[in-house]
Amino acid sequence: MAKKKSKTSRKKGFSFRNLLSIILGIIAIGLLFYPIVVNYLAGQQNIKSVQKYDENLSNIGSAKVKELLSQAQLYNAQLYNEYIYDASQHIAWNKPIPNYNNVLKIDTTGMMGFITIPQIKVNDIPIYHGDSEKILGLGVGHVPQSSLPIGGINSHAVLPAHSGRVNDTLFTNLDKLKNGDIFYLHVLNLTLKYKINDIRIVAPNQVSSLSIEKGRDLVTLVTCYPTGINNKRLLVTGERTALSKVTPQEDIQRNQFGYNFWVMFGSAFLMFLGLVYLLWLLFGRKRNLYHVAARKIEKPVLSDGQLVGDFGEGFYLTDSKKLAFQWLDEFAQKEKLNSEELFLNVYRLKRIKKLSRWIFKDKTENWQNYINEKQGYGDEKHAFVVGPAFTSDKKIMQYVLKTEEALGYIKYIKCLNINKLKKGGGIIDKK
Repeated sequence: MAKKKSKTSRKKGFSFRNLLSIILGIIAIGLLFYPIVVNYLAGQQNIKSVQKYDENLSNIGSAKVKELLSQAQLYNAQLYNEYIYDASQHIAWNKPIPNYNNVLKIDTTGMMGFITIPQIKVNDIPIYHGDSEKILGLGVGHVPQSSLPIGGINSHAVLPAHSGRVNDTLFTNLDKLKNGDIFYLHVLNLTLKYKINDIRIVAPNQVSSLSIEKGRDLVTLVTCYPTGINNKRLLVTGERTALSKVTPQEDIQRNQFGYNFWVMFGSAFLMFLGLVYLLWLLFGRKRNLYHVAARKIEKPVLSDGQLVGDFGEGFYLTDSKKLAFQWLDEFAQKEKLNSEELFLNVYRLKRIKKLSRWIFKDKTENWQNYINEKQGYGDEKHAFVVGPAFTSDKKIMQYVLKTEEALGYIKYIKCLNINKLKKGGGIIDKK
């Protein structure tokens, strides 16, 4: 029968498994932080759009701003007086909207203003003409058949936006708002404040609540609900209130612990655990190794050990105290000694760097031959040999240190005596 080839250990290099682990780790971290990064980039783009809007507003002059505002007010008045919303047909209005894209137009981007909802950290998101998918991909839209968002009685502006998008938060946290919360619209040179007084979830064709109400100044924010299913619509309606009027809930943050918070918290926690584990590997991992002998061996020397018959060729240890006591009984029977006169010398292994090593991961025939038959004789290549103990527990290992240099990598801790252990003591020497 051919003998299995033993597995000779090599210095750990940069294996394919290491590379694959690193790549998968980078991908996992990338997926975790992707929403944060793209939301940050979207936020930066929104900031640039708002800055450009303010710049263009300054460039056109106050007279043009006044003219645009007058046109928008006339538009809303005509909308209220002449157009009827046909809810039963689920179409917009029964008459075309004249000149819609040119009202509130200060540049070619189609941006008519921006919205801020401080309580869910919606900061200056642009509002565009229209509600097509292309427009909603840019920011907040405006339903053309609703009033323009410039305020004034007999008006009801409807502003839709996406929620649950990975690359931009938009109205994702709209469902966290409560009655009494506020939001702001910034259109031309106006800053309008709205206090939320109605929150409802409706079917997509239930639009009666979006109608203009006589004598009221309303704005409704619309998004799909629930996130990911999107078979309903969440309508959050606010009514105009004075800018100077501070509401009791104005400073409350509704989404303090959003996705970004939990990702950053989780990442910090994992980094902390990783650091603790690394420190444990470097400084805290203490594995006792046990050696059976007829005496205390504080500084093992191979030649001395062989003279008294404590070893085969090499210094034998195990990381299992239970197995060490089994060895002690076997040693006592072999040498015809009283087991209570024998000792367990306890050591700790230092980090091995330069020794030639031979690692047996499984109970191969070569390993059995090495331990049970040859007892390490004839092996002059390796200073340090490790393999599994011949027990049912696969985690228990045996260690053989075969050179004086290898013995320098173990540190003496204490010596245990089985007789004193039975009497409740057992440590006869501790360093």
